[in-house]
Order: sequence, then C-alpha cells, then structure tokens
Amino acid sequence: MSVFNSIDKNYLECDPNKLPKQRDIYQTCWFNPRNFLTFGKHPEEHVQHWLEIGAHEGRSTNYFLDHILKHKDSKITVIDPWINYSESTIEKISNFDNHYKDIYNRFLKCTEPNKDKIIIKRGLSQDILPSLTDKFDFILIDGDHSEKAVWNDAVYSFKLLKIKGRIIFDDYKWRAGGTYPIGGPWGPKSPKNAIDRFL
Repeated sequence: MSVFNSIDKNYLECDPNKLPKQRDIYQTCWFNPRNFLTFGKHPEEHVQHWLEIGAHEGRSTNYFLDHILKHKDSKITVIDPWINYSESTIEKISNFDNHYKDIYNRFLKCTEPNKDKIIIKRGLSQDILPSLTDKFDFILIDGDHSEKAVWNDAVYSFKLLKIKGRIIFDDYKWRAGGTYPIGGPWGPKSPKNAIDRFL
C-alpha cells in the first residue's frame, strides 16, 4: 500500500475549499506532509516530545499528532508569537502580513481536537527558547526566516535536543521577495546562509 493511502488526503490538498470541515479555517498550504513521509512510514509508538518553532495555523501540528506521534502520552510544544510576520521577524519581512489576520484564534480552532497534547508557548523564539528546560526528540525550525533568527533558533535548539534527536530546517532556499530562486544571492532575509553555517 502506498504511504499516501495512510495519510488524510486533505493534508495534501492545498485548496482551502476542500479542507476538512472540522478544520475549515486553514487558509494556507505552507506545510507539505510529503516532506515527512519517512516519519509517517514509522509512526512513533513510544512517548515522544516534539518542538515546533513556527506553528502558524496548526496544519503541521495536527499532522504530526494525527500521523506520527501515536502514543497517547506524546506531546508537542509549539512556539509562535501569532502576530503580523513583519512584527515578528528580525528583518521586518512584510509581504506576508495578510496571512496573519486573527492567526492565534485560527490556530486554536484548527488544533482544538488535539489541544490536550499541545503545549503553547506564545512569544518570539529568541525569548522562549532560552527558558525551556525539556529535551526534545525532534525539533522543526520554521519560524522567522531571517538569517540571524534561524541561526539563533538552531543554536538554542541544539542545546535542547535529546541524544539521537533530529532537527529539521524549513525552506532552505527561501528568500523574501521570491521563493526558491536559481542561485541566489542569499542575504539576511533567507535562512540558507544560517543553515549552511550551522551544519
């Protein structure tokens, strides 16, 4: 059986009009579960604690809990300020603010079925990460895409990672003003230089 057969097809659907009725307020399809199929082939049946930096509407949060974190005691901590992107990014990246209207309430509504397994840390990652004491099995860095912010998230996250834990960076070749260009240049409004330096 194809691994896609075990995935709710609505997670693969980017038309907001075709998303599940119980989560009918998703407005973006920035999260693509195809990037996590390896995880989906081997759901985590033992207790896991994941950290997600940048949760937006909760589409990825729900996917992780519905398809990967199968143990009843598994949980996910999410860090997000849920404010306009231009207000939350070091480089004041401003061309995405229209996707952030009433964003915190959208997150709460979308993730309501999984609320008991979600630990919400509302604020900037640069402020919250240094205060965390838990260790995590998996960390997704998908918050502020500014180079400096990604670097800071990576450094702090590495300290919070369990032995044999994994960190995944989102949008390696993203840059403000145009996604996935051929070549570059890669500047302070892209995560690429920070990821390269960290690795």
